Amino acid sequence: MLLSLLLLLWPPQAPAASSLQVYSEFRRVGPQGEIIEQDRAGQVREILSPAMARNAFHSLRIVLQAPRGTKYTLHIGQNPENGLKLQLFRELPNPGSRIRDRLEPVKLPLSGEGSGTESFWLDVWVPAQALAQRVRLEAQLQDGDGWVIYPMEARVLTAIVPRARPPAGPLPAPEESSAAAAQHVMRQYICGDSGTSKPAPRSVRSFIQRNALQDAALARWLQLRWGKEKLGAAMAAAAGSPESGEWCSNPPASSPFGPEWYLKVRDFLYREASR
Repeated sequence: MLLSLLLLLWPPQAPAASSLQVYSEFRRVGPQGEIIEQDRAGQVREILSPAMARNAFHSLRIVLQAPRGTKYTLHIGQNPENGLKLQLFRELPNPGSRIRDRLEPVKLPLSGEGSGTESFWLDVWVPAQALAQRVRLEAQLQDGDGWVIYPMEARVLTAIVPRARPPAGPLPAPEESSAAAAQHVMRQYICGDSGTSKPAPRSVRSFIQRNALQDAALARWLQLRWGKEKLGAAMAAAAGSPESGEWCSNPPASSPFGPEWYLKVRDFLYREASR
């Protein structure tokens, strides 16, 4: 009798609310929405006003959490409309692994049913002829109880990325840091190219490599003004290394910035190419 009375008086717990979070391409998440151990170091960059060069892909990670059984619709809005080309992929683990590396294309808007944490890779293509301007870019979740909005303001820069070269060398293992693929591309640029290889199957790692190859193409254009040695030293400094020679003899295994150290290199290249 006493237990029944206590249950009547105890206030019921409110159901968990739906949520959206946006991360950079270098912060992979686990089954509860937590950043996985390989990508956890350093302060997580807040994605509010991402810079985007033209004639290039830019990638963001959208983490959606909705109570089980909740029907939802995920939209990606932009204003002005249709200036950016968007494609969404669901991130899934490879067989025998818990790391979400496989990418399955899905259509926007995406309708689904809550099952805990879902992770999506958003590819944003900025055409070469796009206007250099600010574009409102929003992840929008409608779950029947209302809207959850993650607002961003993409900064389309004047920089135009030249055509990227094919990848060289195999991809790192999924269990390595997410920045490993970008580090390999940067090391090849600073120390010299070593041939090419066939494009790898679509995955988080291959898309990170693709984005880094775009940066290397931009660096080759900038070196006409800077000189390769000086530019390589500036890129290494942006990455937190005292000198570029270390990238050839003993590339850094980790960074106090975590895997997002590479974004400092990209920021530098974009800034110089937009002058």
